[in-house]
Amino acid sequence: MFRDFFCLFRRSLDAGTGVFLVVLCFCGNALADSSDIFELSAGEMVFSQRAQFYDVEVGGLVPLPVFSSGSQPAYVHFFAAGSVINFDQPATGSTPGINGITDQSYTGVIPAVGLRIPATWGYWEGDVGGAFFNVDETLTPVTSIADVYLQTELFLNQAGPGSLDLFGSYIGGINYLFGMGRYMLEAGHTSGRKVLFFAGPEVIAQGNDTYAALQAGGALSADVVPIHTIFTLEAGLLNSTVWPGMGGYEGFSFYYSY
Repeated sequence: MFRDFFCLFRRSLDAGTGVFLVVLCFCGNALADSSDIFELSAGEMVFSQRAQFYDVEVGGLVPLPVFSSGSQPAYVHFFAAGSVINFDQPATGSTPGINGITDQSYTGVIPAVGLRIPATWGYWEGDVGGAFFNVDETLTPVTSIADVYLQTELFLNQAGPGSLDLFGSYIGGINYLFGMGRYMLEAGHTSGRKVLFFAGPEVIAQGNDTYAALQAGGALSADVVPIHTIFTLEAGLLNSTVWPGMGGYEGFSFYYSY
């Protein structure tokens, strides 16, 4: 049932362009338990418009005796994500390059902590942390970025025949906003329900006063129950102000919780 399936979107944001790194999902059956939950995830995403993203994340959820909803406890959620981001963009007067191309590489970590409050219709979560990156750009000395990271999520577990997940984030200093929505439907299962499948569309919008991008695609998730792991494959089209015309993206990730 969709009331038992929670999609948790974890993104490390590139402080230069704001594109998301990876999308991860997990089964909410574990959230019916009042014990601590350990999380481990990793993934990759590739844009046809000359960008690659890699991510690994470790964290956990600790139940609280307050803000519970029936058998669903509230949680303190903490995590740390390590990210490697590489992308090219056309050189400009402010971003010099070689042969008309500027190469940028961001390597860093995002630690954060927040609160997840359950309800009969799903949950709401808010997190706050820091974004710390080393930035290596063509013909430019390596610099460091340290700024605030904010995110919020609203999950509706009975939105018609499926579930709706809305996510938003903000990076201070560059005033960068990121929003994503995904609608998931049950898509079958294997004999004995050892593997459950979910699929649905996703839409992403992001930008500030100097950059904007729109992505639209779909995702397919396989919840492999015996190993407490969900694998997600996603793909779609994108358009940004960095490169002209339409492009595409693909991503693959896993999420383990126990």
